[in-house]
Amino acid sequence: MPPARILLVVATLGGIALMVRSVWGEPIPLEYAVAALLAYIALATAGVLFPQLEMFGDVLWRGEADQGVVLTFDDGPHPEHTRRILNILEENNVRATFFLVGRKVKLFPEVVKEIAERGHGLGLHGYQHDRLFSWKTPKYVEEDIQRTQQAIEEACGQRPTLFRPPIGHVSTRTAAGAKKAGVTLVAWSVRGRDGLKNADPDKVLERLSAGLGPGAILLLHDAAERDDFTPVSIDVLPRLLEEIRSQQLSVVPLESFLEEVKT
Repeated sequence: MPPARILLVVATLGGIALMVRSVWGEPIPLEYAVAALLAYIALATAGVLFPQLEMFGDVLWRGEADQGVVLTFDDGPHPEHTRRILNILEENNVRATFFLVGRKVKLFPEVVKEIAERGHGLGLHGYQHDRLFSWKTPKYVEEDIQRTQQAIEEACGQRPTLFRPPIGHVSTRTAAGAKKAGVTLVAWSVRGRDGLKNADPDKVLERLSAGLGPGAILLLHDAAERDDFTPVSIDVLPRLLEEIRSQQLSVVPLESFLEEVKT
């Protein structure tokens, strides 16, 4: 069990113990009770914001020290930007995994088919890219995943089982819904923040390069969330691939990391 999950269990049991003491024994001072509540909320919030902690469920966010690096792209497909990324990957004989937004899949099914035909992996990134996804019920999460799976299957015949929640946040509800849907939660070990408008390509490359190493899962974007700007990943990717080669690292499919997920 991940340390953060153990800490959550201990904190929960501690909170129950405090409540029992307050009911059956001498109540603790109000300031202590408030402090304990705020600390618990902060702990749980950290678990949602940082999926790598695996506080609420198992998450694939890195591989082992003897493996290569994985490239992943979020927020597509886009008829222009995704294809430019695909061309760069093909020029470098590299495979990646694309976490797709269901709504965009319905708009551009031909791009999804092209991603698959070029040999890249497909993943799920929510149907609407709902920024409040981590607040949704497990049933909503399950149905959203299935809706996105159906859209991708209609586009290219594949039904992905890799799921990166919108914004990457993983709450207990998100984890429960993903488990019901039978998908694997996927996060990242390093991100360049290239999905932000006016992102600096040099700083994006610096962040990604700093996190390179065997077993790394890199998060980039092949499209803007609202398709209102060109992601800098298009400019950064050739330089990133050059940096990966200079460190004598290989780019491997995300599927090769799946055996590392705890069951």
